[in-house]
Amino acid sequence: MKLKSLILLLLVSSLFMACQTKESANLAVSSNSSDEQKFSYMLGVQFGRQAFRLVPQQMGHELEEDYTFQGALDAALAYNDTTKQIQITDDSLKAVSDRFSNVARERLEKARPDSATIANNPNPRQLRHISDSLLKLLPMEAAKPGTGKAVKITESSSDIEKFSYMLGTEFGTQFGTIASQLNTSLSAEIFKVGLMDGARFYRDSSYQLQLPEDSLRAVGRRFSEKGRVLQEEANKKMMEEQEKLKAKVAGLVGDTLPDGTPAKINFTIKMSALNSKIESFAPYAGKPLFVFYYSTTCGHCRNTTPKVEAFAGQHKADGLTTVAITTGGTPKRNIRRFSDEFKIKHMEVLLDEERVFGELYGDGYVPKFYLVYPDGSYKRYASFEDNINEIEADVKALLKK
Repeated sequence: MKLKSLILLLLVSSLFMACQTKESANLAVSSNSSDEQKFSYMLGVQFGRQAFRLVPQQMGHELEEDYTFQGALDAALAYNDTTKQIQITDDSLKAVSDRFSNVARERLEKARPDSATIANNPNPRQLRHISDSLLKLLPMEAAKPGTGKAVKITESSSDIEKFSYMLGTEFGTQFGTIASQLNTSLSAEIFKVGLMDGARFYRDSSYQLQLPEDSLRAVGRRFSEKGRVLQEEANKKMMEEQEKLKAKVAGLVGDTLPDGTPAKINFTIKMSALNSKIESFAPYAGKPLFVFYYSTTCGHCRNTTPKVEAFAGQHKADGLTTVAITTGGTPKRNIRRFSDEFKIKHMEVLLDEERVFGELYGDGYVPKFYLVYPDGSYKRYASFEDNINEIEADVKALLKK
């Protein structure tokens, strides 16, 4: 598991269990604040308390507070506003993440109990306690005192500043995701205040939070219950939509292959495009076509995307059109972020709005790859990397015809 995924797992699992011009530090939350404001503050407090306790032990360096808070605010604001930008490139963030991942692995290895200790303590909880105790004894570098002011991060910023900012962006993105899942408008600025207060509370348990612990727990329970109700409603709606989808695709199948999948691509399927106004798959009929069917949240899809983009660029001049079809239900803002992140320019990015393409030609797993012939027949590949030689040979034969 990657470092930032591990950290987020530790933090998010405890959220409901525990208790631009305006300077965030001046914002106050009280018993008279709205539930949305209280919840924004609660999330910040929980992220702050957990992050500033867990992460420095793993990294061997205290977080640079101002950069963590700035990253959280930037990402939270950018979640629903594409005009807002993260201050540092994804490549730079990945590089610093990889470096600190190595540091974390080295520290965890040093804190690993020896074989005799493991033999005498078969209980995993005891071993974890011993490992945590050893980890706390390892050297820790101090960070600069936080100021609570806005900061700028550049390529010349220190690695710990970049890492702190990167971690903040993960918090901000998670905050945006929670707001989206709860269908609730939350305050990014108040979330930042909560982060700051959570960090202060971790360093000094006598620090007075802006809301008492019982209020934090109460608002957490209310939104947890709201999330449960929304999830039940979403599950019910999904089942209803699935039945409608099955009825819809039944009339689109046509002739089938031995495995029951359609023998040819149906180009009447409704599609929308990221950068054009097409309404169906029809503009791609009758031409050599390569389809990359993916999800923006799939790790394998992310790893494969740069390779497919390079493949698309290599064969574009030869007459092969490559399209990237995103699984249905993906918000367009997420598709655009994905496209921008991987600098997609040789593939045309489409959205399977009604999930019909996936239902007809998929098997429930992504990514999938299809070479489509001008007559609509196609060949499906389960893996791009494992089948690349076969794909290249098939493309060469198709274009030669």
